[in-house]
Amino acid sequence: MTNFSGLTEDVAREAVELARPSIENLSHGSPGHLVVLRPGVAPTADAELPVVFRCSWGEKKDWAGPYDVIAESKARISWTTGLPSHAVQQLHPYLYQHGWTKWGGSAVGEGGLVVAYSGDKWFHDQFYSELVVAAIKVVCLREMDAVMRDPSALFLGNGSENP
Repeated sequence: MTNFSGLTEDVAREAVELARPSIENLSHGSPGHLVVLRPGVAPTADAELPVVFRCSWGEKKDWAGPYDVIAESKARISWTTGLPSHAVQQLHPYLYQHGWTKWGGSAVGEGGLVVAYSGDKWFHDQFYSELVVAAIKVVCLREMDAVMRDPSALFLGNGSENP
């Protein structure tokens, strides 16, 4: 029986670990911050970000900027608009709201999965974000495959009983 029930902190952590070698190779080990939002949560003006996972590279005292704050602002832009933050910057700047970062560097997967990274050039940040979206998808597909192969699992989470 499987306990898979969608995107969790553990799923996101595993996905980031899959993406980590590429991120660290391209960034040359530079510091940065990544945030993953829980999909399916509708944004509201003053809502707290539905963060399911966040992680940092490097010591915060050594950062050249507030990468965590910028990554979360990029995530808010994408969560609110449904667009990668660079698309708002370059194609739809009329969507900007007071206090949002000017930087691109997030990804929006199907179903509203938002990942944002800050610490490198915006297009590298976007690549890292897209890489983690793809890694989350493959981890979830693998887990869903296990559910589908388990004849006793009729519902997600606890298996055979409807929660």
